[in-house]
Amino acid sequence: MPTTRHNEVSLFGNFYPILGDVEINEINPYANKTVTGDYTKDSERNKSSLVFSDNRGGIGIKDMVEATDGNRCYWSTCETGFKGHLVLPPLVTDCTNPTSADCVILIEYANEMYAAFGTDLRKWVEGSASWSATLGTLTATSTDAFVHKSKLYFACGTDFDRWDGSTLTTGTVLASAAKAARYLCEWDSKLFILSNAGVLQYSTDEGVNWTSLVTSTLEAGMFTGLFIDYNTDDDLVVTMTTKQGVYALDYANAKWIDPHFTYPQYAYGGLGPSRWRESSYIPVGTGIYQLAISSNHVVITPMGPDRDYGLPSDYRGNIIKVLGEHNGLYALLDATTALYRDLYTGGYVIDGVLYDNVGFSCLLKFNGQGWGATYVSSSQALASTTMAIASADDFYRLWFAANGTVYYFPLSINLQNPLELTDFTYAANGLHIYPWFDADNGVVDKTAFSLSIFGSGLTSTEYIKVYYGTDYDDNTWTLLTNAAFPDGQIDTDGEASFTFAAGAGLSFKAIRFKVELCRGSTATASPDLQWLRLEYIKTPDQEQQFVMTVDCSRDYRHKRASTMVSNLKTAVETKTLGTFIYRTYHGTSESFNVRALKMAGVVEAGRVKEGLFEVTLLSL
Repeated sequence: MPTTRHNEVSLFGNFYPILGDVEINEINPYANKTVTGDYTKDSERNKSSLVFSDNRGGIGIKDMVEATDGNRCYWSTCETGFKGHLVLPPLVTDCTNPTSADCVILIEYANEMYAAFGTDLRKWVEGSASWSATLGTLTATSTDAFVHKSKLYFACGTDFDRWDGSTLTTGTVLASAAKAARYLCEWDSKLFILSNAGVLQYSTDEGVNWTSLVTSTLEAGMFTGLFIDYNTDDDLVVTMTTKQGVYALDYANAKWIDPHFTYPQYAYGGLGPSRWRESSYIPVGTGIYQLAISSNHVVITPMGPDRDYGLPSDYRGNIIKVLGEHNGLYALLDATTALYRDLYTGGYVIDGVLYDNVGFSCLLKFNGQGWGATYVSSSQALASTTMAIASADDFYRLWFAANGTVYYFPLSINLQNPLELTDFTYAANGLHIYPWFDADNGVVDKTAFSLSIFGSGLTSTEYIKVYYGTDYDDNTWTLLTNAAFPDGQIDTDGEASFTFAAGAGLSFKAIRFKVELCRGSTATASPDLQWLRLEYIKTPDQEQQFVMTVDCSRDYRHKRASTMVSNLKTAVETKTLGTFIYRTYHGTSESFNVRALKMAGVVEAGRVKEGLFEVTLLSL
């Protein structure tokens, strides 16, 4: 209902006379300052800050929860295990492949590193940094190897082979008959072999005589690993992983105990299990289950790199082996082991399969808090096959086979920042992608003013680049530059700051950052990113507040003054919005949906429910 008179307003459908003009105030649209992450790196009075300085929580967070994910990232190939330092990962040494076959076994024996390239057995010659000539030919491509009583055994499917340091002997020769073997382990000074058909045998005399103990009731081909773990009686026993669960051996009664843990049947379930510290770790796909078993109690904890948002789609595949060392748990992921899945149309299964695109194989490390990628294959569809942690040749190293070759990199017995080791060598580059940040509100506009980083170890060849992306666009990155670093290469120690839009600010609903760390030809040098800080403000929609003096000291438009007071009171007490219309000095009417906040005034003496009232309205 438009107003037709000067000094008159309409509120919630009722007309009121006013004294003077309607006072219009713009409500401050800026939220209170907040600090997300490391508050010790914030010095702003009015701008909010997002500060990343601790990355130990690891990968797997795409959209951060600001209260809990300040030490997480989406993806990283940098070393994330040290608070306040993000550096390059270790440099891997390419040991080459002297054959045309993939390396399928890596194992330490007699202080030397042995490798089986298909059926070709060789050892690493540290002095010449090369592989030896062929030591012998295995019966078939080996699926497992184990050192037992100073001899090295290989499981080769239809038989096993034994290496004593000079001679390779088949099971057929040793035992006068072939002994099918897929997996090996040692328990109670006995060597156990498990066949592809589920037959478990053991030998007490180094593979000469064998005793059949138990045959699994599972169908052939269901078996994926053999290792030693605790049972629910706190005894270390032979433990078998399968495509559907984990079984403990009851040796005295020659049977497999119902599994501690089951999972839906999966072709790569349970491959390469291992014990580390107080628990065992069972890979299933890109996931890993931690089994802590004691006092008739089993605690199962999913803790693999598939937790939270999981791995980026480029790194899909299956973990084929896990191994622990002093400071971390490593998982080797093979991105060439893609499986089919059923196609569904309208709720019906149709014939056909859909294969996942193979991605980048990688070596992942768990530091006790989170995961990071230590190595990523140079291109897609390159297989990872095996790994070993060893002290061969008196060097503590992790060895792994990928890309058709063998690599190693040094490990440290102590948990020590590599920056403190003058001879530590680093990879040529590293990538770190932070999660999407929306200040706990993905629909409110924010304005970013500046981005600062603090780095050290920076030179013309050791530098950091910073990129940003906005509003959940996963494919677009913008390199940050300024007058000091026009090419974006931050190569000077200390704090480097970049402004958005020449200081005018960048509007965003969500924002994230990517940093690239690069080094030159000096392998012992690495840039060190100590923290990254965004300065921004929240900018919600502008709101208006109206203040006016309503004259209820007299009757108006055929309504008594007391009735107008009652109507004003009703407007203030209602929880809904109402229409407010006033006449501007141009003679036109402006209309708003408002909430009546308050009416303050003094009732004139001797007159009931009449007077002048200051009314405050908020436009919403």
